[in-house]
Amino acid sequence: MTTATLVRHSRAEMLKVTRGRAMLGLVLGGVLWCVLTSYGYYVDGVKIPLPPGSGAVTGQVVRAWMMLLLFSAIAGAMIVTRDFSQGTISRTVLALGGRREAFAAKLVATVLTSAGFAVVAVVGAGLSGLVALRSNAQLVWDSGCTQTLLGVAACMMLAGLWGLAVGWLVRNQTLSVLAIVIMVVGVEPAIQRLVPDVAQFLFTIALSSVYRDGKPDLLPVGAALGVCAVWIAGLGLAARTSFFRRDVG
Repeated sequence: MTTATLVRHSRAEMLKVTRGRAMLGLVLGGVLWCVLTSYGYYVDGVKIPLPPGSGAVTGQVVRAWMMLLLFSAIAGAMIVTRDFSQGTISRTVLALGGRREAFAAKLVATVLTSAGFAVVAVVGAGLSGLVALRSNAQLVWDSGCTQTLLGVAACMMLAGLWGLAVGWLVRNQTLSVLAIVIMVVGVEPAIQRLVPDVAQFLFTIALSSVYRDGKPDLLPVGAALGVCAVWIAGLGLAARTSFFRRDVG
């Protein structure tokens, strides 16, 4: 498959992503959630006396935008499961020239969509931090805030790819969304409370290190990125094997 063919196929997949209101709804819903959470962190943070030059509250305001990763993961899953749920996956495979081409096009579309979520997160977190700084002269933006902002952006990319793999494996839009929400909001946080030494190797808990959550029993950022890469590679390989071997009719 040539680069020009991949670009053409990816453009076709991106047209599907931008068509309709589902993706816009995900973005707007995620932004609203992050704005409210960010404001809550600000209100709680300024009640506590801080040492001069501390960027703790600003960092929390920025970190609130990590919640957009849930929506990035759901978007990644929907890029695949929309075709399965609508019964158009076989038509997509034929139109793109084969399973390999379809798999690659959806991967590129997911990377681009996740990058879009990363941009939204960076802009939203940056603006939230700026508003916080202008609202309280005691707050500062330090290097930790910048590292948190970069970590949040990285999480959008990683979560989108993880969601894509889940979508390929589950093959159902409703079930894949439920699986992602339950894992992110329920199962993995519960495991972290019960067995934190084990939980640090779970995907979304490893993401906590990337966006500098600050909780104990988390891996260093470099190790956490490695754990995320292993999860994505493993699930991606399983997804590719499933797609190439199972019937798509």
